[in-house]
Amino acid sequence: MARTTLPTVDAVLADLRERGYEIDRPSGSATPAAVATGGDAPAAITDAPLAVEPLAAVTPLHLVARLADAARSGHAPLLVVDGADRDTAREVLDAPLLVDEETDGRRTFYTVPDRIRLTDGTLACVRTDGGFTWRETEGGGITNDATDGDAPLVLETEGRDVAAFDGVDGLTCPGPDPGAFPYRYARGEDKRIHVFDREREVGVYNGVAAMKANAYRPVPLPLVPEHHVRENADLARRWLLATATDGAVDYRTA
Repeated sequence: MARTTLPTVDAVLADLRERGYEIDRPSGSATPAAVATGGDAPAAITDAPLAVEPLAAVTPLHLVARLADAARSGHAPLLVVDGADRDTAREVLDAPLLVDEETDGRRTFYTVPDRIRLTDGTLACVRTDGGFTWRETEGGGITNDATDGDAPLVLETEGRDVAAFDGVDGLTCPGPDPGAFPYRYARGEDKRIHVFDREREVGVYNGVAAMKANAYRPVPLPLVPEHHVRENADLARRWLLATATDGAVDYRTA
């Protein structure tokens, strides 16, 4: 079950004060729990201010959001997690940062719940009972209406490639063409979900759950780090993980 309470930052802030940091506690929902400036950073990771961010969840999407927020503000991220979450967070943050796997410079991405909107307003889906894998290739993969045979980015499910793009930017606005995926769906004026293949309507369902029960699954978006961390990427790489146990603080970094 996902955690719903934030870990306390009190021990971490006390430790940072001992390291010579000045602590500011900004107000507002869009600010970190604290910003620490002017001290000696644990592991000498950076002399930039530290954005202290407690995390109740350590999914790739939560982690990249905190890294991006900190870097955009000119801060290095100091993420406070419970001990039970430390290894999970470390797996996502260790090199390659925010990437599930990398081989010979080609990445396999984490996925996020965001759906992929196509240029005609419909959403991408695939008929499958399996999971989805977004990965970069050397090219020459499957062809579809979005590519000319060169497919450095492919979507795989159940051991088969079902969509292909010239690269990760093929998924950014204004979005892929309707023919980029084998199926797509939209809610009609009748409030029901209508599913289409590349030629015609193939099903009508009372909701997304009913659509998924018939193996039509919405396609999740790959988490492409450079699409999320757009400013001061070097600061995002200078992350720290902090875990407090009985008042003692353990720091981990890349």
